[in-house]
Amino acid sequence: MDAARWLLLGVAVLTVVGALLGVVLLEDLRRAYISAYGGMRGGDEATGAAIAGVIGAVVVAGVCAVTALLLGRPRNWVRVGAWVVCAIGVCCLSPGLLGGGVVASARIVGNGAGSDEIAAAMEVAMPGWYGPLTVVLAGASVAGVVAAGVLLALPASNAYFRRPPAPVVG
Repeated sequence: MDAARWLLLGVAVLTVVGALLGVVLLEDLRRAYISAYGGMRGGDEATGAAIAGVIGAVVVAGVCAVTALLLGRPRNWVRVGAWVVCAIGVCCLSPGLLGGGVVASARIVGNGAGSDEIAAAMEVAMPGWYGPLTVVLAGASVAGVVAAGVLLALPASNAYFRRPPAPVVG
């Protein structure tokens, strides 16, 4: 149980680190969006994408952290809820494996340049290590939620979550 808890806490930390990385590199991100949009409107889109990324990361990190804390309680509903969180986590964190986290948030926030244009502009404007690092962070996060879900499904965790037998009176 402890391993699943630590994995979910690790996913929470990795998610926040990824979001903060986008905030630290906001000027490079703005430059990429201005290039893709062909004007200053792109800077607003970049800021919106960074804000959406931070909000999304805080939500994912919060859900993972609360789930990890709840896993300390031996209740079966907590384990089922953790499985749901792990499944949703895979869906939410997987786009980062393709380097699509920032590009996807721009498509949600506004209209204009296409994902391909934004990705090409980001490749030029962002530091060379940014893309691989975000993919590694996303990969570690996805692996963490998958591993936590698997650990919760192992027979060893069944005993932890099993309801204790009622005391015999008599």
